[in-house]
Amino acid sequence: MSQIDQFLNSLKRSLKAKNVLYRDLAKALKLSESSVKRILSNKSLSLERLEEICRVADISFSEVVKSANLEEASQVFTLSDEQEKALAENVRLLHYFMLLHEGKSAQKIEREYQIPAVESKKYLFQLDRLNLIELHPRDKVKMKKHGFLRFRRDGPVGKAMFEQTKSNYLNYDFKSEDFLRFSFLKLSAPTLAKYKTKLERLMLEMQEEGRFEVEHNVNVLDMGVLLSFRPWQYSYMGAIKKKE
Repeated sequence: MSQIDQFLNSLKRSLKAKNVLYRDLAKALKLSESSVKRILSNKSLSLERLEEICRVADISFSEVVKSANLEEASQVFTLSDEQEKALAENVRLLHYFMLLHEGKSAQKIEREYQIPAVESKKYLFQLDRLNLIELHPRDKVKMKKHGFLRFRRDGPVGKAMFEQTKSNYLNYDFKSEDFLRFSFLKLSAPTLAKYKTKLERLMLEMQEEGRFEVEHNVNVLDMGVLLSFRPWQYSYMGAIKKKE
């Protein structure tokens, strides 16, 4: 995702946080709602128009830039084998690290979760030794890497998570309020590559939106989102064989 895309997404999230609808902007800017939608999806948005939108919505331009995290927001990073192995061997340590990665302080984790201060301190030292965090006095934590953490498919944590995805996530009777779509398609390799890029972008957008809502104390739900495709066909499709 380009930095322009990140900035526009940040602007849209800021408008959402202020409960400013497109029709509200359209009325204030004396434009049609479709024109406002087009402007906010147009990468050639002028600074004058941007300043006008921020003024109308009472949004700070600097806050939009800060929220966008232009240099770090699109970074996807992985961990070393040693780091993943240590986390995979201790699920409480793994969960603790993920809570820190979400932006929670050690003090907040101790207040909101069932974890003694002694255990919390032990995990902080362990994560510091693993070079996953930088530990400062009074248990202040600086994350070593920022962006979106992606566990490697063949790594210790990735393998465990993938097994849970197969045995737990997919073994579920999806209800009407859940979202499930499956389609059997015939697509060429270039088309698959194109949609893989689009799906990667979509996942990053959802992760950015989720991080924004957590940072702004929005009431959120823990959700599992699975995007996938692979060579496959229904078993009945082999009932009638092709001629040689």
